[in-house]
Amino acid sequence: MATIALAGGGTGGHVYPALAIGDVLTARGHTVLYYGDPERLEARVAPERGYTFRPVRALQYPRGGIAGKIRFAFGLLRSTWATRSQLKKDGVDLVLGVGGYISAPPVLAAWTLGLGRLVHEANVVPGLANKLCARVAQAILLTYEKTRGRMPGSAPRHVVGVPVNPKVLTGDRAVAANRYGLEPARPVVLLVGGSLGAARINELAIALGKRLRVFQILHLCGPKYEADVREQLPELPVDYVLVPYEDRMGDAYAMADLIVARAGSSTLAEITAVGKPSLLIPSPNVTENHQEGNARGLEEAGAAEVQVEQGWDVNAVVQRVEDMVNDTAKLTTMASHSLTQARLDAADRAADVIEGLLR
Repeated sequence: MATIALAGGGTGGHVYPALAIGDVLTARGHTVLYYGDPERLEARVAPERGYTFRPVRALQYPRGGIAGKIRFAFGLLRSTWATRSQLKKDGVDLVLGVGGYISAPPVLAAWTLGLGRLVHEANVVPGLANKLCARVAQAILLTYEKTRGRMPGSAPRHVVGVPVNPKVLTGDRAVAANRYGLEPARPVVLLVGGSLGAARINELAIALGKRLRVFQILHLCGPKYEADVREQLPELPVDYVLVPYEDRMGDAYAMADLIVARAGSSTLAEITAVGKPSLLIPSPNVTENHQEGNARGLEEAGAAEVQVEQGWDVNAVVQRVEDMVNDTAKLTTMASHSLTQARLDAADRAADVIEGLLR
């Protein structure tokens, strides 16, 4: 059995797929550690899932300015050297980088030590850290076939999908309705902006909450947005449930008849795993607009509709949500198409590739 380090994070789209792979590797008898940013999401959720956490200090890549890029280069060297020492102390055999700038030092350190190393790219358009690490990787795990030619280096590519936590499949609508105080027989729109929240989706949720509706609202707003939402809706309607952060997403998905969400690959993997229809609002503030690329794939499959932020008119989007909820036949068809896009074996397939490198 081997010691494997998961590396990366910053958002749930990086962290949760990594932990899903880690769970499979742990179940197969391997020792799994998590290397990440001590100030971000992974520092909390990895230990909660039972993983030893190793803090990595690194600078985020600057978008402009030669001085900033020089500082970044020296910072990356320092961080790689420090991480190299920690990998040796932990007896790590292989590092899996899952994206986010914090993943680069552990993968590069593994390369300098001659350890196993590979990356998982969750999005259609690869991020900067994964593009850097792919140059020294021994294998590249992909979510989308169309990403194959967008990754540098000569490492073999394996299209495995985005791993999801099996717990998202275990939600029960009646149990969840009791927990949230919602009526199980009445439609529910779930609005979720990812682990950190999304201002635009919160704006939509608030606008929906102020209207007379046939459906209930379950709004996962993100911790930093809770006070703002409560200020704009000082008296929450009884059929509007506000949750700053949800660590039992199976309950949220079980309640949803329609999901309104960003289009990070981790979110899309969970939506398709539970077979739900969705209205996707891709974040425009991501590398090469990759969330819209993710979302269009589900739209082409008939599993989702896409609403871009360009020319945003919140009242028009409110009407679009209401029209979708009222078309139950369409939602049923979209749900069936959503389920066809699921890859429930993604974590096992990723673990198979990892074990193949260890042999």
